[in-house]
Amino acid sequence: MEKIVQELWQHVRSTWRKRWWILPIAWLVCLGGWAYAHNLPDTYQADARVYVNTQSVLDPLLRGMTVRPNTEQRLLMITRTLFSRDNLEEIARESDLDVLTGNSNLDAQIALLRARLTLDVGERDNIYSVSFRHGNPEVAYRVVRETVDLFMARGMGDSRLDLTTSQAFIERQLENYEQQLQEKEAKIEQFKRDNARFLSGDGNFYSRLERTRDQLQQARLQKREAQSRLQTLVRRAGSGPGSYENAELDRRISDLQQSIDSMRLHYTDEHPDLVSSRRILEELEARREQETQNPQAIQRPGSGNEVLQNAISETESEIASLTTRIAEFEDRVARLEGDVDRAPAVESELTSLTRNYDVMRNSYRQLQDRREQAVMSGAVESQTDAVDFRVLEPPRQPTAPASPDRPMLATAVLLVGLGAGTGFAFLLSQLRRTISSSQQLAAVTGRPVLGSVSRVRTPMSRHRRLSELMVFTAALGTLVLVYAVVMGLYATGSEALLDDLLGLLR
Repeated sequence: MEKIVQELWQHVRSTWRKRWWILPIAWLVCLGGWAYAHNLPDTYQADARVYVNTQSVLDPLLRGMTVRPNTEQRLLMITRTLFSRDNLEEIARESDLDVLTGNSNLDAQIALLRARLTLDVGERDNIYSVSFRHGNPEVAYRVVRETVDLFMARGMGDSRLDLTTSQAFIERQLENYEQQLQEKEAKIEQFKRDNARFLSGDGNFYSRLERTRDQLQQARLQKREAQSRLQTLVRRAGSGPGSYENAELDRRISDLQQSIDSMRLHYTDEHPDLVSSRRILEELEARREQETQNPQAIQRPGSGNEVLQNAISETESEIASLTTRIAEFEDRVARLEGDVDRAPAVESELTSLTRNYDVMRNSYRQLQDRREQAVMSGAVESQTDAVDFRVLEPPRQPTAPASPDRPMLATAVLLVGLGAGTGFAFLLSQLRRTISSSQQLAAVTGRPVLGSVSRVRTPMSRHRRLSELMVFTAALGTLVLVYAVVMGLYATGSEALLDDLLGLLR
């Protein structure tokens, strides 16, 4: 460590011997550097900060009723595309760059904007900073102002434009679907008219056929019942006036016969209910036969024949009506059985038409729901601030240049000047090296040093050394004093004096 300190001290002493080279180099570097720094053109910077609030109270209230765009993704896309050529051209036009800069070349204006216009996104809180640097403060202010306006317009207007475009698209689709539905409805109606005999509103073809057959069987049963009732009435009417009559017994026999006929349609002859009913019928008929032969039976006046004749007439009319109905049902069954081969194809084709119509109608209704959502979404976007843009710091025309920082440059020039002079002196000391100590002499020659002759300074030499030191200090102090004056002028805003001085020197 001691050796290193000795070497360093030797280098310092060697450089000190060349100290007179430090002053001229430092003065040249400092004066030239200060003049250059002072002549650098001023650059003005305009700034603005915008806060974007993407949280809205309406989001949870209108969830499911409206379609809300992804504001975070939309803002990310805006920030990425804000400096596209189209947007930069718009900023250049709105800020009158061609007039203010005197350059009508649009490509040069766009290159200037791309090089100096910045948009910084904060790490949180959605705060965006816009800044621009230019030698003209009016240009810097206008560019930042137009950029902020464009940023807010893109953020608020693009979603509304998208909603308007979406609504127009949905309206066109609804018109197309409505026209297609009308065509489908007309086609289905025409198909139903052309195939009316194969179709029915209350079931398919086979259900109609089965129902018609059941109606035919019912009509035949009613006819048999009426014929049985007619035979009974004719038999009673054949007994003549004053014959035996038991209306209650006759009614029971007639009802039981009708019940037996009904059960035959569903059961076999061996069914217990049918066997029991036939046995009761035989007992009732035997009872009526006994009452007829009983001389003590109650006799009715001869006027009962007129009532029987009326009942016979009504029954005959009923039989004739049932005969006509049976013929009609038989004709229907025959027609349906004749169309049994064509009916499935007709029903299948109708099902296909109806299925396509139902699918299209469901799509039409879904589009109607989407249109209502789009309308409400448009109302929310136009009447409320779904994305709230707030200008925290509006752009202002700068009054003081943002760069260059002349005081800092002046300090840097002073340090560079002193460093350059000291470095040059050190370089000369290394090129023309001298031995300044006995240790260095021993190290160079490899021989032991037996002794040394000390230098005796006379009063004249000491006076000269002191004068040289004072001159060096005065020159270096003058340089520092000039630096202090320059810094004072910058601090007081009196740079105009430097302009006048530089003008005189020129």
